[in-house]
Amino acid sequence: MRVTHLYLTWLNYLGGFDYFLFNGFKDFNLDINQSGQVRDNIFPQWPKSYGSFADTIDKQTYRIGKKSIVVRSQNLSANQRDALVVIKTSPLVQIMNSRNDRRTVLVDTDSFKIYTESDKIYTISFKITYTDDIPSQKL
Repeated sequence: MRVTHLYLTWLNYLGGFDYFLFNGFKDFNLDINQSGQVRDNIFPQWPKSYGSFADTIDKQTYRIGKKSIVVRSQNLSANQRDALVVIKTSPLVQIMNSRNDRRTVLVDTDSFKIYTESDKIYTISFKITYTDDIPSQKL
């Protein structure tokens, strides 16, 4: 699914909110944050069947994941770039679907990149992660 717009709002250091409409293409991902695995012996009665050459099988027992989005901006001026960089330091970032519909997300500060496209034109990309886990199954 390719969506070209995403309206983000974030708490600035003055206590108010800043807003920006990101028009670049977004990538929607599903990140697996945690998973469990067990190793079972296929022949539990066989002597010395556990070891480096034993007949064992690995099983996945659970996975915990979250949805994430790679956000990309359109071309920016130097002033817009400087204003948007502070989103990285904000403790509260939200996707704004409407005036009363906001969904809190976390900004991955390690993924924050600023690119110089040409003289005085910039683009920004970063990853945001939803705060809720996707329902998962356990064996």
